[in-house]
Amino acid sequence: SNSSPRGRKQVNIGSAAITGSVADLPGGLTGFGLVGTTGNVGLRSEFSRDISGDANSGGQFARFNYQINHDQQVWGPFSFYAGVNGQLANNNLDASQKFLMGGPSAVRAYDIGDGSVDEGVVGTAEVRSHWSLPALAWLGNDPSLTLATFYDQGWGEQWRNNDNGRGGRLADSNNLNLAGAGLYATVADAGNYALTMTWAHRTGNADPNAVHDDNDRFWVSAVKTF
Repeated sequence: SNSSPRGRKQVNIGSAAITGSVADLPGGLTGFGLVGTTGNVGLRSEFSRDISGDANSGGQFARFNYQINHDQQVWGPFSFYAGVNGQLANNNLDASQKFLMGGPSAVRAYDIGDGSVDEGVVGTAEVRSHWSLPALAWLGNDPSLTLATFYDQGWGEQWRNNDNGRGGRLADSNNLNLAGAGLYATVADAGNYALTMTWAHRTGNADPNAVHDDNDRFWVSAVKTF
């Protein structure tokens, strides 16, 4: 019988983080986070070394992740949210350490795993409206409805160093530009549950490595607290 090769590797990391929030403007809240990570990727099989190959993504690495966001009450039920999060790296990273610009918590018009980069930044802007719902038994004690429109934008480099060591490039299109806009609705009861349904439409280029390059994407998220 045929057996597929295994890409064995061991990743050891250490990190330090700072997070916080500040109520700076009336009706506003700013959150921030900084994380520094250093580590080593040990490629423990010939197959894993072949995968790393020209990218030279094994061995020592360091990356720095940052995020800042602000939620501002504007008028009545309406609020505005803006956030930025990103990653810097000192060299080409193993796949396990990449920054993912696509997915439901990043640029929502792209699939999870799209926009896999060594260095990148994702920005989000949302206009939200928050409404109380009747306290029906099946909705909970203090149910609410949030309706929002959003725009997501991501820029990144697939490889920190796009040189394959032989005078060529690792990626023909090293710079990725992901963008999309859409709507979402959340029904929630604080401390009980949250159900979110999202529609996102891709306005930027498809990821050249994408398995699916759909123009529209739908996400459903459900959280229950026990």
